[in-house]
Amino acid sequence: MVPALIILMWYEISTNAEDLIAGMVIRDVVSSDVGILIKRYNVMEAWGEVGPVWAWEILWTGPSTDPINKNQPYTENGLLGMINAGRMEICHDDD
Repeated sequence: MVPALIILMWYEISTNAEDLIAGMVIRDVVSSDVGILIKRYNVMEAWGEVGPVWAWEILWTGPSTDPINKNQPYTENGLLGMINAGRMEICHDDD
């Protein structure tokens, strides 16, 4: 049996699932695309015997956006990981 490697990421400033709300604006720092969190939903809702896997429907606009990638779902854990790693940032009213 191969031992599993578990990596725990810790961020000084941490965004949590409770911090994400519909209507929030995020920015991809690499592409400069801007997205709006539209709706949070459980990907596994039809599978009643398993726990929830939350995802966000995001509407994107910007230089790297086209009709194919304009609406993209992201798992909540993946989105939080990208925000906390600095790959995406939350836009605030004063930005």
